[in-house]
Amino acid sequence: MDLLEKCRAYTRADEARDVGLYPYYPAFQGPGGGGQAVLDGAEVLMLGSNNYRALSSSPQVIGAAQDAIALYGTSAAGPRLLNGNLDLHEELEADLADFFGYEAALVFATGYMANLGVVSALAGRGDQVYLDERAHASLIDGARLAKASGAEVRWFGHNDPGDLSRQLAAAPTRSVLVATDGVFSLEGDLAPVAELVTVCEEYGATLLVDDAHGVGVFGRGRGVIEQAGMQGRVPLMTLSFGKSLASQGGAVLADAKTIDFLRHTARPLIYSAGLSPADTAAAHASLREIRRRAEAEPDLLAAAEHLRRALDALGYDVAGNAGPVVLVRFPDEISMLSAQRVLVDHGVYTNAVLPPACERYQLRIACTDAHSPDALEAALGVFAVLREDLLPRYRQAA
Repeated sequence: MDLLEKCRAYTRADEARDVGLYPYYPAFQGPGGGGQAVLDGAEVLMLGSNNYRALSSSPQVIGAAQDAIALYGTSAAGPRLLNGNLDLHEELEADLADFFGYEAALVFATGYMANLGVVSALAGRGDQVYLDERAHASLIDGARLAKASGAEVRWFGHNDPGDLSRQLAAAPTRSVLVATDGVFSLEGDLAPVAELVTVCEEYGATLLVDDAHGVGVFGRGRGVIEQAGMQGRVPLMTLSFGKSLASQGGAVLADAKTIDFLRHTARPLIYSAGLSPADTAAAHASLREIRRRAEAEPDLLAAAEHLRRALDALGYDVAGNAGPVVLVRFPDEISMLSAQRVLVDHGVYTNAVLPPACERYQLRIACTDAHSPDALEAALGVFAVLREDLLPRYRQAA
């Protein structure tokens, strides 16, 4: 069979386009990371951005990126191993390590590459990798590469330290990497970090927490590890700059010897151009701003809790969690896509997510510090109208 026949046979996206319900790859005209965005020439309330601390429009962050371009140009122009390593990278790494309480840090071109590089470099023949069953795709793909090198890959129940403990107790003694998200971006819940630390310490496993969605939000900006009181007890932490740090890129934090090992063995780092000067400077400026605001509770958490309560009162099926992500669940794909389309038509943008990326058909709302109380009330008004439109479908599903 022709290799590309599967592409020609793929019709799912066309089916959604044909009925006007295709929600993906919207082309925003201008910034999409603030409280407002422009889509198809119309202004919409942006409830889909991961720009949690609203720093992508900060004058300090924008100015830092502009200054970096003026001084360094637009590109690192090579891999960090050779000619693409900048003093900007190393200055950011030093401040990341200091802020999060690790000996050292290593900056990658994306958060995805950070997880891919760390898991595949550390786990190989004779090792085991245990993943939370809802782990991010980058952790899964890192484990796939590790498996290709001879590692054994297993799964434990979502946020279930007991299941992990039972599996580790039954497994032969081997070197073990346990990997989990800190905040599960499509479920909205937080990992039980303290319990996972206890299990890993009992069985001598190495814990990796990907805190892409927790940094800047929890634990005085330091994420769920600090929130759980586990500073100094999680050997590996990864993060993405594409959320609260309002940039591009990612990093791993660990002890100095581990970071030095990864600098010379992580293929996604070695074979990719270094993070651009502008992205590096923007992430560093955002980190400084998060550090400055560390003692203040982020506005987005109160906003998310208000939305959860209000949407629940309207009768929506709202997932309960304590983070910046609000999930509105629907009984099937058509009702979810229809809701997303009607919301956009009424000036409210949300993210449509569906299995297998998550367990349920749902609209994902991400609250940020850019959302004013008036804007959220306007969005709730639209949800109220939409809820009545969908009432018969809800009753039928029930």
